[in-house]
Amino acid sequence: MKKRILEIIYTAFAEWTAVERWACTQGCATCCTQNVTITALEGAQILNHVISHGNEEWFAEKLSARVMPFHPSQTMNEYAQICLNGDEPPEESCTEPVQACPFLESGSCTIYEVRPFSCRCFLSKEQCTPSRPALVENKHLAASTAVSQLIEHLGQLEYWGNMLDVLPAMLDISKYQNIRRHLKDPSLADNCRLQTLKAKPLPGFLLGPDDYQEVAPLLEEVFNAKIEGKTVEAILNGAA
Repeated sequence: MKKRILEIIYTAFAEWTAVERWACTQGCATCCTQNVTITALEGAQILNHVISHGNEEWFAEKLSARVMPFHPSQTMNEYAQICLNGDEPPEESCTEPVQACPFLESGSCTIYEVRPFSCRCFLSKEQCTPSRPALVENKHLAASTAVSQLIEHLGQLEYWGNMLDVLPAMLDISKYQNIRRHLKDPSLADNCRLQTLKAKPLPGFLLGPDDYQEVAPLLEEVFNAKIEGKTVEAILNGAA
């Protein structure tokens, strides 16, 4: 059920952004860094894809090549809860140099089919470079934030964090043991687990009145979609 809802969210967001013209093309990989956050649900999509293609050893080598990724201290919904309470959230600081994503080869993503939302939502109006950041409209940032919150809600109580922490942390699950046995450092999974957080439920969207008007059609598309006769909104609200 969660996988189907995630697919609905991905499709709705892709259709919502398709009306705009973006500078992003295959081979443009400036934004493809190690600083990508995911839920365990998104991690399962990646791990299952790797296994279905028989790429366990290759994938283990990629995980082993990680270079001290950024570890966020709070989830998106934790940050939202702090803001909605009227408090000042703590600042996140990344002191390590930003490294390229290990799944990037020759400027292309090797797991593109199952890339997480943090990658799917990163779009720019102009070609970006290491010295020129992406140009993103406020409504797109608002939509990306709202959808990220929704995906975290969908994966609540499970792992949330940097992709390169969450993926190794999940390797204790029996179906992923064949990936773990190929790791250069068998303790990587245990160490990464200590760096993950737990996904939290949605406390409310971080949307101002103007943002909501822009993003409402996208959220309504997701909430009104039906699975086995129930709307996604009802399922997310705990309908049996």
